[in-house]
Amino acid sequence: MSLTLPDLPFAKDALEPHMSANTLDFHHGKHHNAYVVKGNELIEEAGISGETLEDLVKAAAEKGGALFNNVGQHYNHSFFWNCLRRNGGGEPTGAIADKIKEDFGGLENFKKEFVAGGVGQFGSG
Repeated sequence: MSLTLPDLPFAKDALEPHMSANTLDFHHGKHHNAYVVKGNELIEEAGISGETLEDLVKAAAEKGGALFNNVGQHYNHSFFWNCLRRNGGGEPTGAIADKIKEDFGGLENFKKEFVAGGVGQFGSG
């Protein structure tokens, strides 16, 4: 299997004003697509294969380096697009809210620790 850039599961302007169509053109159409193009080159060079994207990620992880970075980032971005939706957001409820409160003392503290934990990590933006 080769990597393919998935269609966005929403219109490019659906997330405005939080994420503009221009931002999505860049982040999806150029940035994510660069992982697809380079990932496919590296997959071919490494001679790995998989029936699913998850299989490719596992095979790429065994090789490491740029191959794993590109295949892994394609996976991450593909997952990311499906986490977004028009009028999404809000605060967690139910079991996840209870666990956040138990482990972090509440949502605000969770947010602070989440941001602090991501600073300096590759790909954290």
